[in-house]
Amino acid sequence: MDNSKARCSAFDKAVNLLAFKDRTTQEIRHRLNEKGYNSEEIEEAVDKLSYYGYLNDQNYTLSYIKDNTSKKGKKLIVNELNKKGVDKNIIAKVYDEVVVDEISTIDSIIKRRYNNMDISDDKVYRRVVGYFLRRGFSYENVKCVIKKYTKYDDCESC
Repeated sequence: MDNSKARCSAFDKAVNLLAFKDRTTQEIRHRLNEKGYNSEEIEEAVDKLSYYGYLNDQNYTLSYIKDNTSKKGKKLIVNELNKKGVDKNIIAKVYDEVVVDEISTIDSIIKRRYNNMDISDDKVYRRVVGYFLRRGFSYENVKCVIKKYTKYDDCESC
């Protein structure tokens, strides 16, 4: 039989996928499965990628956290990494190593995004708090930062 279109190996396909963007081990497994590779081919490709250092969930997690802490809170980042299949222990370990200052991130976003708004207004206050909560920032940190822009003084100290 003449196959006019030869099928590339699972490893080659995975390398091609990683050339466009970093992915987690689970994402590679899922994509290769979608392309019709069997589980033996997929595991062999994943092992080979890991051996060569092309696939490393810990490095992926570190990069993802660093890239997203300026716009997302810890809760949302952890949730997104969980959805991508990163092990909870890896996420916790990397978060312990990375210094993330959520307070200053919230403050800089408020200055940039809500500079001309009166956050003391109840409607605006709720909108601002909702914005940060949807992005995974902790309520306590949001409340503490917002207090310096509003009349609300029900938070001790940040």
